[in-house]
Amino acid sequence: MQISYQYKLRPKQSQSKIMDSWLDMQRSLFNWFLADRIDGYYQTFIMGGYCDIRTKTERYPLTCSLSKNSNLHNPWKNPDKNGVIKKRSCSLMQDAYLAEMKQARPWYKAIYSNVLQMLVKRLDAAMEGFFKHGRGFPSFKNRSNFRSFQYKPGDVKLDGNKIYLPSIGWMRFYNSRPIPQGFQIRTVTLRKKADGWYISILIRDDSVPDFPTPKEVNTLVGLDMGLTKLVHCSDGSDA
Repeated sequence: MQISYQYKLRPKQSQSKIMDSWLDMQRSLFNWFLADRIDGYYQTFIMGGYCDIRTKTERYPLTCSLSKNSNLHNPWKNPDKNGVIKKRSCSLMQDAYLAEMKQARPWYKAIYSNVLQMLVKRLDAAMEGFFKHGRGFPSFKNRSNFRSFQYKPGDVKLDGNKIYLPSIGWMRFYNSRPIPQGFQIRTVTLRKKADGWYISILIRDDSVPDFPTPKEVNTLVGLDMGLTKLVHCSDGSDA
């Protein structure tokens, strides 16, 4: 079974400033990554390969637009033990770009590395929703519609009414419901709302069965409040 619990955080003022800055930086990076993928999509399906006149470097028609002079230009993984070479996904290429990005923009070093990796996965899920499930194409984010970020499983620790967030520190929260014994913490999502910061903890216990799937409904009965009887049913019965 997998369920999600939500708690309200009680951050210090310094911790709130850190989370606000993380949110702004991640929104900017999300938009940059999305623009990169749109550029790659445009190259692949409309223009094909071309030479960038401004930088005079050859561009590859990949899912991500990465130039030859970048250390990410190689679209192939190293051979495995069987000598098979597989293509790198745009997620792997953008994930590998994070190290280079931190050198160019040192302020991103303040963000926990796994949080940035989860940002790439977030964009992956949005792109997959469009190409595989027919959902809307991912849109660029502003402050009103980019309000959350995530930690990976195993990053966060709980101790009573305190929670440890890597690179932010220990923080108090309103422990309104204890996590059931046997459940393990999976992803942890921090979300900013109008009245403060909240945290959603996804927990899972594989030994507990999921809720049963309801059977198919073949007939429906309508109910109507009556005067002589409390309820009159569409099948002629009453109660």
